[in-house]
Amino acid sequence: MSNQLLRRIKVIGESLCPPLLAPSIKRIIRTTPYARSRMRQGPLTQEPCGGRLLEEAWQHLTAANAAPRGVSGMPASPRWEALLARMRQEICFLGSELDAIHFAQSRLDFDHREPVEFSWQLYKLHEQTLAAQFPSFAGWFAQMSDSPFSRPETLLRCGGRWISNVLFYHARVISGALAHVPKVDVVCEIGGGYGAPARLWLTNTIRRPRTYVIIDFPESLFFSEVFLRKNMPDLAVHYVSDAKGKLPDSSAQQTVILCPIHLLEALTPLHFDLVVNTGSMQEMTGDWITFWMGWLSRQNCRWFYSMNYFGQPLGDLMESGNMWSPRLNPDWIIRRQEFDPSFMRQQTERHYAELLAEKTPPGSQPTPEQIRLRYQISSHRLMDLQLLLEIMDIVRLGADVEIIWDALRRIVAEIHPVPKEAYYLVDLLRQKGSVQFLGQHGTELAAIAAQFETIRAKGRENTHSP
Repeated sequence: MSNQLLRRIKVIGESLCPPLLAPSIKRIIRTTPYARSRMRQGPLTQEPCGGRLLEEAWQHLTAANAAPRGVSGMPASPRWEALLARMRQEICFLGSELDAIHFAQSRLDFDHREPVEFSWQLYKLHEQTLAAQFPSFAGWFAQMSDSPFSRPETLLRCGGRWISNVLFYHARVISGALAHVPKVDVVCEIGGGYGAPARLWLTNTIRRPRTYVIIDFPESLFFSEVFLRKNMPDLAVHYVSDAKGKLPDSSAQQTVILCPIHLLEALTPLHFDLVVNTGSMQEMTGDWITFWMGWLSRQNCRWFYSMNYFGQPLGDLMESGNMWSPRLNPDWIIRRQEFDPSFMRQQTERHYAELLAEKTPPGSQPTPEQIRLRYQISSHRLMDLQLLLEIMDIVRLGADVEIIWDALRRIVAEIHPVPKEAYYLVDLLRQKGSVQFLGQHGTELAAIAAQFETIRAKGRENTHSP
């Protein structure tokens, strides 16, 4: 039934029907197509050929872990080391492709997939919010579908397609990049989970990448390989097994390249139109953030898109493994930044920041005078988390200690609870502060630092320190 016809029925019903009947008509008109009763009942029947994909993915995992550690010997965070160990133990007992997919969707922290009964009431709002922000993509939102191989209790049947809360989340992230990046022929994702974002990128009806690269731990790539090959049997999948090996020619067909992190050097010849990271950089240690920021500057790539935690309370760090990220090098310029996009608040209580940055040519970075002027222009605004996001970008570009000090004092006075990025600024002032600066402000800085340490000690820490 078209929206125009529904509006006509509504007007006629309100003008002609008795008062007691009109509310009933309104309820019928407003009935969501995402009704809970459409939830899938029972699992799919597993195809008997599942063993081949698992065996090939396991062979790739084994070979990758045996390859020399060419890029970085840094361990993952303690939290992710525990997750990787669990993956290695459990993979051996997976009996089918569905076992692997459902394990990745329920036992690992790849996404926040929920049973339909917990989230179906929001599905209509999710689609309306996406269509309002990206009206030219409304047709895609109305026909996109989740993987039919996902956990049955998380899938709802609607108009011949499968819907889940995570489907809308991934569509929001992809739309945030597609709406502004002019070319996405070659896309690279840092941390691809079990492959759900990649599947939606490769099947979206707006613009599809010709080549999609996922960089991740070999254990995570195991699940990405199984998920993508199960959902897209004709997809060309290339697994990087040698840092010096030759990459496939993807001009003839759509190709996915799965690259273990320690074999990252193999990707050096590629040019990426877009590099994406969502929901994982905040879980990394500070050393890993430094590593990835350096790689983004060295690698031939033009755009970077991030949807990551920002402004988490210092006393409730949850999964945050560092105090500020991503923090791009000054050779990048932020084209768009938004704190807590409206759609994200429908899916989580955590604070997020959406960033879209473009790499700039050498010599185009702002001067100290331009950085100072940019901060002065923001000085009349109230300090909230949106302004903090913008000020952290000023810090990233090379703000002097006076700007950082003024920003820190404003944060302490005006933002409650204290965001974790303020902790980063304290450490930065300790590192960059001159003898003269510390002589003038050292006592107050030490008092703020002590206050922050008390907040952290009394709050909820992550499983590791940044």
